[in-house]
Formats: sequence, C-alpha cells, structure tokens
Amino acid sequence: MKIGDMVVRAYAWRAFVPGIIVDEELVHHPDGDDFVAHTDHNFIVAWSDGNTSREMDVELDYLEEALTYQLEDLNEVR
Repeated sequence: MKIGDMVVRAYAWRAFVPGIIVDEELVHHPDGDDFVAHTDHNFIVAWSDGNTSREMDVELDYLEEALTYQLEDLNEVR
C-alpha cells in the first residue's frame, strides 16, 4: 500500500467507509524486555465520512478488492 491508495478497514464490515491513504509512517520499536525489536508500518487515512485515523497495514484492505469480495458474496446469495 502507498499514499493515494483507496482503502477500507479490514475489520469493520458493518461500516463500509472508503478512505484514501494520505501519509505513512514507520514506527521503530527497539529490543526490550517485553518484545523483540520490530517496525510497525502505519498509514494515515482520510475517510469519506470526514474522519482521519492511523491504521496499521494489516488493518486495511484495498477498496477494489473489498468491493469484489462483496459482489461475489452477493452473487452467491442470489
């Protein structure tokens, strides 16, 4: 994913709100007692309902793919 991509939240199917990635950030977590050193890849998303939020990469799906999945489910129901 990159700045400019259209996305939806992967975990919120009841509220299907499209958004656009407007910024990204890498958050480095050094090695510590509670966890192994790692880097989180976060995106700032401007949602079509006027809100913005910081989302981890695993919390987002591409809008086009999400719409395709929904159409497939709809066709199975028919």
